[in-house]
Amino acid sequence: MEEQVVVAAAIDCGSNSTRLLISEVSDGKIKKLFKTHNVTKTSEGLDNTLIISKESKKRLFRTLKTYINEIEKFKVDQVLCIGTAVFRDAQNSEEIIEEVKRKFDLDLKVVSGEEEGQLTSVGVLSDSNINDDFLIVDIGGRSTEFIYEEDKKINVISLNLGVVSISERFIKENTIEANDEESTIKFINNNLDFLDDLSNKSIIGVAGTFTSLASIFLGQDKYDEEAIHLKSISLEWVESFYNKIKSMTESEIIVTFSSLDPKRAKTLKSGVLLIVCIMKKFKINELKVSKSDILEGLILKNY
Repeated sequence: MEEQVVVAAAIDCGSNSTRLLISEVSDGKIKKLFKTHNVTKTSEGLDNTLIISKESKKRLFRTLKTYINEIEKFKVDQVLCIGTAVFRDAQNSEEIIEEVKRKFDLDLKVVSGEEEGQLTSVGVLSDSNINDDFLIVDIGGRSTEFIYEEDKKINVISLNLGVVSISERFIKENTIEANDEESTIKFINNNLDFLDDLSNKSIIGVAGTFTSLASIFLGQDKYDEEAIHLKSISLEWVESFYNKIKSMTESEIIVTFSSLDPKRAKTLKSGVLLIVCIMKKFKINELKVSKSDILEGLILKNY
């Protein structure tokens, strides 16, 4: 009997970026056909206004329009679309979701932090030889998920720690001043205190901060996700890299690191500092980066 091949598209409307994956799925395995992302900064200013702004909505809708055009090029059987922390937090989420349905005929489903973590774990674990003592860390724009196994069960803890919200709260200028750095570290560590003891686990980092970091670590001229997959990076290197960039301006970061999406330059410092704090807190000296995450998980969960 011939295996059925399904073509599915997954769209992740995140707080900082909006991403698309189009894949063939057969027998629980994914074959990537097309993958892209755009930094839409959907949660920009949300801490002050409590709503997704008109400008953020414009960026999101422009991106979704482009994605629909891409999806039409492939014979896609189903489009799956989710929203994460920005849609959980914004007071005008329902209004935006209804507009997404009207304009693009997309059913945008808002997932909880728990669901987000579970979907991410499906994506990561489907593609990696990982031992039982793993800690998947998914750093987003407004939240960070910590995913680990205990008693054969996947546990997810979602904290309101994200690169956009940390940057907006603490990094007012291009460079991080000593007192801002101290406040940021204190804020991050106070949040990390809510977690169980996750010491000495094997960290697998997913999403834009980790993948960008791995690309820079490898000295890539252009981002190549296949090359960064499951690459190991030491805490020592991450810390020295943070010390290098903390006094750099946004434009200096863009010019210096050619593989970095320029729109990620603004949140790079807060993201790397967050990684340093997590690794130090749980005495982890090395991390690995996974190219697979919630997009792959979303497709596999449905097929």
